[in-house]
Amino acid sequence: MDRYKKNLRIAAVSTILFVLGLPLPSTAQEPTPDGLPGVSRPESSPIETPFETRDTASLQSLEALNKALSSQEEQVEETQRRLIAAEDDVTRQALGDDLRELRKQLKEQRLQFERFALEIDLRPFIDEVDESFDWQEELSKLLKPILAELESATAESRAIGELRAEINQVEERKVLAEEAVAHLERLLAEGPSEDLRARLEERLAHWKRVADDTANRYTALDLQLENRLEQRQSVLDETTAYAKRFFQTRGLNLLLAVGAFSAVFFGVRFLSSLVDRLQASKGAAGPARTRFSSRLTALLLHVFSVLGGLIAMMLVFNMAGDWFMLGIIVIFLIGVAWASIKTLPSQLETVRLVLNIGAVREGERIRFNGLPYQVEVLGFRVRLVNPHLDGGLQEIPVNALVGLYSRPAGADEQWFPTRTGDWVELADGRMGQVSRQSPSAVHLSEIGGEDVVYPTDVFVGLNPRRLSEGFRIVSTFGIDYRHQAIATTEVPERMRDRLEQELPDVVPREHIKAVAVYFQSAAASSLDYEIHVDLAGEVAPRMPLVRHAIQRILVDACNDNGWEIPFTQITLHQAPG
Repeated sequence: MDRYKKNLRIAAVSTILFVLGLPLPSTAQEPTPDGLPGVSRPESSPIETPFETRDTASLQSLEALNKALSSQEEQVEETQRRLIAAEDDVTRQALGDDLRELRKQLKEQRLQFERFALEIDLRPFIDEVDESFDWQEELSKLLKPILAELESATAESRAIGELRAEINQVEERKVLAEEAVAHLERLLAEGPSEDLRARLEERLAHWKRVADDTANRYTALDLQLENRLEQRQSVLDETTAYAKRFFQTRGLNLLLAVGAFSAVFFGVRFLSSLVDRLQASKGAAGPARTRFSSRLTALLLHVFSVLGGLIAMMLVFNMAGDWFMLGIIVIFLIGVAWASIKTLPSQLETVRLVLNIGAVREGERIRFNGLPYQVEVLGFRVRLVNPHLDGGLQEIPVNALVGLYSRPAGADEQWFPTRTGDWVELADGRMGQVSRQSPSAVHLSEIGGEDVVYPTDVFVGLNPRRLSEGFRIVSTFGIDYRHQAIATTEVPERMRDRLEQELPDVVPREHIKAVAVYFQSAAASSLDYEIHVDLAGEVAPRMPLVRHAIQRILVDACNDNGWEIPFTQITLHQAPG
């Protein structure tokens, strides 16, 4: 490992010397016994042991770095002498700026020499200067690799655009110069004086040169544009070529970054599921899932699976020195963070829901999409259950419950007003049997066989009246006022007796629970009675027949007893003439 670090330092020094334009020592590259790139050694030197080779290479690198330092020090001294000898303020200002930059570079090279020569960490000996944070400067540093990549990708298109703009400008100059030449020639043809002719001929020669120069430049630029357009690839070819270059240069980095993200993401998720299964195997699945600590652990693992994966991607790009992809990831995270500021309240409420300390609690009753549900499982995925609906199990993301509230369910509280197979009567007058009910629709089979489909929320809004567990038929009947004397005594009793005698012909006697007749009111033209017939749920399909039979039986009773049935009377009043 020490040998590998030393080789890296030697390579770094060689790179610095190359950038500074200083001569490198004549070396030959040889592989080391462990397969790592070898250190350089003079071609004329004999073969030495690995340790001697490393020491020799270190000394040669230090010699080269020392020469670079000496050259830099000479530049600093020369700039100082020129600054002292400067006679005007502009020159002194420029030399002062150059001197500060040279001294900064010299300081960095001296520090690099110390690190390489001593092979120790010099950070404890360096007094760091606190600099004010400039977010615009930091952002520009972050965007610089991205803009450079975009500039490289659009270099050809921008070059063609610049050529066209320059051609338009030169063409305009050419046209104007030709117009100037033509105008001067017309003036000379009109016979000016000798002095004026000399002046005009001098200007004519000048503008002819301008016209010729612009014409030649226009021709050259036009040829350049034609060559570029001929060599330019199609949009598809350019896109394909750029994509090929991108994956050739950054494909491995991208592949490693995606692999690192996937390893951390799925590894943490697998660990979370493993913890859940371990708790379940110990018989703690029920209580453990409701404990705050277990929920908090699951939440932290969920968050870390994403953040840890992103950090792993950034580390891969950082180690590979791919600042373009690293900048893309950082800008993406900044955008996500900026967008999350507006949704921060809902995000916090989502976290409270996951921890089971929010407005919706596990095991309670909630109204979702107009229907009641029990919150069976509350986590990142929520399981809602309605046992009385076909397909009444829904799994939804937890953020769908933000803004909703739950409450403990009552001991005998119903989860839906009907069951499959119930006979019901709706507020719109329709009657039938529930053949299927789901969270989306309720199918109602009428007596004649028609299938009527109601959206579930509309069906509930029609206040369905369940008939399958027993029901009451309420009917009204009236007789004439001439029977007023017996209206409250004899008439109700005879009506009830007649109903009890003949209703078994319509429905079995055992399904008739009770029959009652009550004097209701003295209306405008009749004495009205209210008839109650209580029936068992088994005869719900015959409910319309029972209603018709009640009226028929009472009409027959009136005929047999001589009771008159009134009709609506209309009194006409004639106005005086």
